[in-house]
Amino acid sequence: MIRYWGRRGEQIVQLPLEPAPLAADILWIDLETPTADDERAVESLLGLQVPTRQEMSEIEESARLYRDGGALVMTVVVVTGVADKRPTRADITFLLTSDHLVTVRYSDPMPFRTFASRLARHPDDNRTAPAILLSLLESFVERIADVLEIVATDLHGCSTTIFYEGDDPGPDQERPDLRALIRQLGRRNRLLAILRESLLSLGRLLPFLRQGADGWLKGGLSSRIKAVARDLASLGAFESQLEQEIGFLHEATLGLINLEQNAIIKVFSVAAVLFLPPTLVGTIYGMNFAAMPELQWKYGYPFALATMVLSAIVPYWWFKRRRWL
Repeated sequence: MIRYWGRRGEQIVQLPLEPAPLAADILWIDLETPTADDERAVESLLGLQVPTRQEMSEIEESARLYRDGGALVMTVVVVTGVADKRPTRADITFLLTSDHLVTVRYSDPMPFRTFASRLARHPDDNRTAPAILLSLLESFVERIADVLEIVATDLHGCSTTIFYEGDDPGPDQERPDLRALIRQLGRRNRLLAILRESLLSLGRLLPFLRQGADGWLKGGLSSRIKAVARDLASLGAFESQLEQEIGFLHEATLGLINLEQNAIIKVFSVAAVLFLPPTLVGTIYGMNFAAMPELQWKYGYPFALATMVLSAIVPYWWFKRRRWL
C-alpha cells in the first residue's frame, strides 16, 4: 500500500492516488507492505532506490545507516503488537532527502496509526520532510515511554503478588500462582529486549541524521534532535532499571518455589519419622515366635497400641521443642 502526503494550504493531508501527484507536491510517501509496482512507482517518481525487505533486516550498522546518492537511508527497530499482548520487533526504513521522506515498513505500529492526527494538530511543526521525520521519531520515543510505563506497572503488580499476597490466605483466598508469575516476567523481559534494541537503533540514527542532514535541519530541528537524544538517554536508564527489577523478581519467585518444595518435602520427612517408631513396634509384635510373653497377656494388645501412640508422640514433642516444626 502506498500513501502520499503533501501540503494543502496550511495543512499536511493525504493526497489522492488518482491522478498521480507530482513530486513537487509530495512531502512524505508511506510504503506499507509495498508491492513491486509500489516500489517502482516511488523509484521513478523520486529517483530513489527503495531497499528490499531482506536488505532492511540486515543487522550490521553499515547496512542500516548509509547514504545512497543524495538520500539518507536509515533503518530502525520498533516494537509492535503490544496491545495484542504479542509484542514483536519490526524494521522500518526512512529514506530522507531535503524535500522528501519515504518510509518503508512491513508492519503497522501505533505511531503510524495515530500520526495523521498529529499532523493535523501540529501543521507548523511538519512543513518539511526532515520535520516530518523528527515528528515520527518523537512519536516512536513517546510510544516507547508508554510501553515502559506499562511494564513498570506490571512489575509493581508482580512485586505485590510475590511479597505481600498469600502470607495468611483465608479459606476463599488462593496462594499466588508462581509459575504464572514466571511466565509473566518472561514476557516482560522479552518486551524489554525489543525496546532495548529499539532504543539502541534510534540512538545510532540521531548522530547519523545530525551529521548527514546538517544543511536540512532548519527551523529548530537541531534542538528537537537534541531533545529526542536526551529522552532516549533517560529511557535507556529507566529500561536498565526495569531489567534489573525483572531479574530480582525472577530470582525471588524461584526462591519462593524452592521454599514451597522444601516445605512439602519437610512434611513428608516428618511424617515418615513420626510413623517409623510405631511401625517398628507393630513389626515386633507382628512376629509369631512361641516365646513372646505378650502373646498370652490379657493387656498385650492395648499395651502394643499405647506403645505405638507413645512412640509417635515423643518424636513429635521433640521436634516442636527444637522448633523443627
